[in-house]
Order: sequence, then structure tokens, then C-alpha cells
Amino acid sequence: MRLLAVVNRRAGGGSALRCAAQWRARRDVPHDVEWAVTDSAAEARDRIRQSAACGTEGIVLVGGDGTVHGALAALADESLPFGVLPAGRGNDFARNLGLTGRTVAELLRRGSLTVREIDLATAGGVPYGSVACVGFDAEVNRLARQGAGYFGGTAGYVACVLRALAHYRPFDVEVEVDGWRWQGPVTLVAVANGACYGGGMRIAPRARMDDGALDVCIVSAVTRATLLRQFPKIFRGTHTSHPACILRAGRRVTVHAGTGHEVFADGEPAGRTPVGFAVQRAGLRVLQPVPATAE
Repeated sequence: MRLLAVVNRRAGGGSALRCAAQWRARRDVPHDVEWAVTDSAAEARDRIRQSAACGTEGIVLVGGDGTVHGALAALADESLPFGVLPAGRGNDFARNLGLTGRTVAELLRRGSLTVREIDLATAGGVPYGSVACVGFDAEVNRLARQGAGYFGGTAGYVACVLRALAHYRPFDVEVEVDGWRWQGPVTLVAVANGACYGGGMRIAPRARMDDGALDVCIVSAVTRATLLRQFPKIFRGTHTSHPACILRAGRRVTVHAGTGHEVFADGEPAGRTPVGFAVQRAGLRVLQPVPATAE
């Protein structure tokens, strides 16, 4: 199979470059792989579009959630199947797909690959793969991007959570999900295509990437102490039993907030409120290895 491997030079503090170097040195890869090291999401999208015009059959993204996020528009436009070699700090897209270390290793090593269709979510027209958010978790993402206490992975995300608590203030929103409406003060609103964000935090444990729906988690206003006590439960997805947690699923979601709060998707900026979310069923095609018994 003719593949283009797009390597994010900055992903994982150099982890993507090291991962790519290891794979390029191997002699047991049965595919025709061209390697491209990129310095920006725009460059990655350009390489993907150029490769599609030249007959490339699939893309392999080497990096983290930001790498995937930045490539989604080009992948969807070109209808190119893609795989992921997770080499970032959070790697929630791979986690939401159920990719294990073994399946990742077999992505390039197996001669036969299959294609799985998954949903493509958008926030204000911006494509995303896993989770978009408004409120407290968006502030955590902002701090992480600024490097304010963030040193990678789950531990770095937790450090940013503790910093964000110092400035935490509930705010008023109106949320609409396929005609259902909720209004009131909130801590956060998460609109999930996949269950996890923040390095394995299961904010929407029922979310599936191929069910044609977005799972919305509204956490109404709580005290800092309550937020801190409930926070560890997000890793297990058991926070949803708290009375402040409201769950809903649908194809179209809108969030209105009076002062124009920041929206983040896959940990990247995606505009400000008011914002509309939508999902395109089977909008993306993902490469996965065929089990050995089926080859």
C-alpha cells in the first residue's frame, strides 16, 4: 500500500521524530512509505492534499491529538483513510479508537490493512476528533497550550486543573441538543465524539466514535471544593452519577454564553461562543491492521 507518513516535528517534545526514526530504520514494513516531517498543521494539510493528487492510498499521522486535529480537514476533504502512530502527550484520539500498543505496532508491519468508518465532529465548522469544550476544561486547555505548569500527559493536565481552580467562576449558558434546551450557570460543557480527553479522562463515558451522535456532558455550577473532590472520578467515568452532571446525546448542539467564552476542540482553539456543533456520520476513514488469522 502506498502511504504518506506525516510526522509532527514538535509533537511530544520530539517523541514523534524518535518514533518516525525507529520505523524508518525497520526492514519489515511491507508498504511503500514516504516520510514527511512538518512544522505546522497547515503544512501537514498541504502535504496530505498533494499526496492525494499523486495517488497516495493512505496517510499515517505520527504525533498526538493536535497532529490529528490539524489534519482532519484535509483527510475528510480527500476521503483518505489514515492511521495514527500516537507520539504526543495525551493521545486521546488513539485511546478513543481503542488502539493498543500492539495494534499500533502492527499498523505498518502488517501487509493487509482494513478501513473503519468513524464520525467527524465539528465545532463552529472546525473539524475535531474527540472532545470539544467550553468553560473550566477550556481554561485548562488554554493553560496547557501556554505551558502554564503543563509538562505532558495526564499529570501535566492535572497540574493545569489545579492552576485553573484559582480563577474558576461559573457562568450562564443556554444549551440546545436536537431541540432539547437547558439553561443555567455551569462549570463546563463538553461535546464529545469520543469518550476521553486530557490524557484518559472519561468525560463522556458513553460516547462512541461511530454511532452518529455527539454526547454532551453539562456540569452545572459547583463549588471549588466539590469540583476538586469529583475530579478524580472523571478518569473512571463515574462522575456522571453526581447530580450536577447532566448528560444528553444528539446530532446538533448549540451553546450560547453571554460574554463569548473560548471553545477548545482536541485541545486546540476553535473559536468562541455562541457555537454550534454537528456530527457527520462516517465522515472519516481509519486504517487498522487486519488480524493475522484473516490475512
